[in-house]
Amino acid sequence: MAATEAAAERAAWHVRILGEAAEISLALTRSLGELALARVEAAKAENRGLAPDDDVTLAALGKATQTLRRTVALRDKLDASATARREGLLADRVNRWADRATAHVSAKTDSVLDGLADAYAADATDAEYNDHIDDLMADARDYLDDADADEFRGWLDRPVGETVARLCAAVDLDPDSCAPVGEAWRVRRPPRDFELFLERRGRAINAALAAQSEGEGAECAPLELSP
Repeated sequence: MAATEAAAERAAWHVRILGEAAEISLALTRSLGELALARVEAAKAENRGLAPDDDVTLAALGKATQTLRRTVALRDKLDASATARREGLLADRVNRWADRATAHVSAKTDSVLDGLADAYAADATDAEYNDHIDDLMADARDYLDDADADEFRGWLDRPVGETVARLCAAVDLDPDSCAPVGEAWRVRRPPRDFELFLERRGRAINAALAAQSEGEGAECAPLELSP
């Protein structure tokens, strides 16, 4: 892309240089034309043929005219090429912006729908989740695509968690499934396997400590002496 932009800049510079050359050539051609016309009128007034100097002037005018014509033609050719390059670069930029915008919308949509799915899974059984998750995702996309829905207008510029909370309210899920934590939003989701393992291990450790504490208490209990 950088090489293409550099080539476009060089082509534009060539067009500017040829434009300046064409202006100089035009001024020279006009001067020679005025001189040649004056010599021809003088020859007519004197009722004579053209002198050698007159022929030289006319020849110079012919060459200047030819040079001007070629310079203008070359400038126009390069200008067309430079214009095509500029238009191509502009089209590439527009396409890249469009691709980035599309990728942004796609990534934001996926994040919102993933968060909503987690929020639903936190309260639903596996069977219910598997039976209804597709319908939930379709309804959520309809809400996001509805440009007239005030609660979702501008959702691409808002945090993902805020949009998930609004969707939860819209589809009658618990809006607290997604709540702000400081400057971030946290979506409630089902515990993962490792988190379940840590929870089971914690309960087992606490039970063992409780049992050990009760055993040590029994050993240290004071003896009651009968009277």
